[in-house]
Amino acid sequence: MESLLKSYEQQFSVTTASITAKTATLNGTITAEDKKSVVQQIVRELEETKDILEQMGLEVRELDATSKNKYFTRIESYRVELSRLEKEFNNKRLAKCGDREELFGDAEVEDACDHNQFLINSEKLERGKSRLEAGYQVVVETEQIGNNILADLNHQRETIQRTRNRLTETDEELGRSGRLLNHMLVRIIHNRLILVGLISIFALFIIITLYIKFRANS
Repeated sequence: MESLLKSYEQQFSVTTASITAKTATLNGTITAEDKKSVVQQIVRELEETKDILEQMGLEVRELDATSKNKYFTRIESYRVELSRLEKEFNNKRLAKCGDREELFGDAEVEDACDHNQFLINSEKLERGKSRLEAGYQVVVETEQIGNNILADLNHQRETIQRTRNRLTETDEELGRSGRLLNHMLVRIIHNRLILVGLISIFALFIIITLYIKFRANS
């Protein structure tokens, strides 16, 4: 089983090396016909490489747990490498998308360029939509914050008004208390004057009485 997996790994290495070498030639000054042939070969080899990885995945399922984990990790790294090669190939393959004359006659590449441009435009629209949604969310949050601030200000205004009313009532109570105290003070002074008057009369009466008795005895 492991010998078969090693064979698959060797095929993967050989095929990916071929893809790398052929992809490098796309930067050169090759003719449109040669380029088309190289592109077809790379596409075929990419499919073969994917098939190899699928076969490896099926074979690995039959291994014990330790070997299975080891090979699953390798397969995942191979998939990452294959994805990198495919991305590099597509970038170079579509590098001349702006030159329609060079693409003339290569319907497959031209369709790929159109699809790639469609994806780019779709991504731009999606980013624009995301920015609009984010802007709308900011507006909604700002409106909510404004409403909260207005509600707080209204609550504070009501609190200040209630405090002002209580102060007014307190001033009125203090005024009434002051008037009552003044009235009580006047009454106390009046009563004390009456008391002083009575004491004075009583003392005068005693003095007169004592004087009369003193005169009678003498």
